[in-house]
Amino acid sequence: MVLVIIRCCAGIGTVPVFARADKVKRHTCQARIVPIYIQRRKYMQFYGDYHCHSVHSDGHSELEEIVQAAAARGLAEVAITDHGPGVLGIGVKNDGVYVDIRRQIEYLRPEMDGITVLVGAEANITSLEGDLDVADEVIDQLDILIVGLHPYTIPGSWGDGWELFAANHLRHLGRNWQERAIKANTEAVVAALYRYDVDILAHPGLFFQIDVEQAARACVTSGTLFEINCGHEHPSLSDIMIAERTGVNFIINSDSHYPETVGKLKYGEDIIARLGIDPMRVANLLEEGMSSGRKTSLPGSSHYYRTLWSREITGG
Repeated sequence: MVLVIIRCCAGIGTVPVFARADKVKRHTCQARIVPIYIQRRKYMQFYGDYHCHSVHSDGHSELEEIVQAAAARGLAEVAITDHGPGVLGIGVKNDGVYVDIRRQIEYLRPEMDGITVLVGAEANITSLEGDLDVADEVIDQLDILIVGLHPYTIPGSWGDGWELFAANHLRHLGRNWQERAIKANTEAVVAALYRYDVDILAHPGLFFQIDVEQAARACVTSGTLFEINCGHEHPSLSDIMIAERTGVNFIINSDSHYPETVGKLKYGEDIIARLGIDPMRVANLLEEGMSSGRKTSLPGSSHYYRTLWSREITGG
């Protein structure tokens, strides 16, 4: 039996397991890791899946099913990142659900085998100023913050509703509307990345078309990971090529809504192999021969999952 390394907090008011790199030290992970072959047949390993939905939002997986599926895939970490409450029909009921999820994870700890479980949110951007539908005091205690644009999100104001959501519905009426929508979408995404300590930009350009290069450059500046989303098989190859040229760092996630899709990351594997992207630019990949103490090339990190290659015990 592998070592149980779940370190979730009992309550939202305590220091999260996915805490700031200058305050908490990370220990070597003993869990199994899934091997894959990509680019020039180098031996690669996926370390974790950081975008999964449970029954608390629009997923069909119980919390324990997500963890069991991650273990079956051989992952060391998995993040439960349910939709924020501001999107109609698929979001959590309220911010308090994230507190409940963390408590449930703590309660289930004895039944979990070798998986570090992180509690996060896929927050919805609600305004051109980059407002999110998850309260700041809750965000501060999450392990991971993912942000994205989603249809049927309650806007921050009537003006935001018109520019962000109505304009996107009207984009098919002509080029002017399309350009207007892209401009507004990109403005909102960039504002959110600069306003919040965002870990991952979810499925960039899905549902709401954006200027991929501008968004990717904002990710570089803000230290946010650009997601390759395997559930939606998005972004497209061409958009990832555009993003790659900016020097942005990536993460490959499943966006799982069912137990059987947790850790299912083939779309991302194929993209990385086809484009020859350096594995050191993909946050949840390890390369053959990479020592447990090797440091990530990622920029200054606020959360520990961005330093997935720092495995040695650093003391304290």
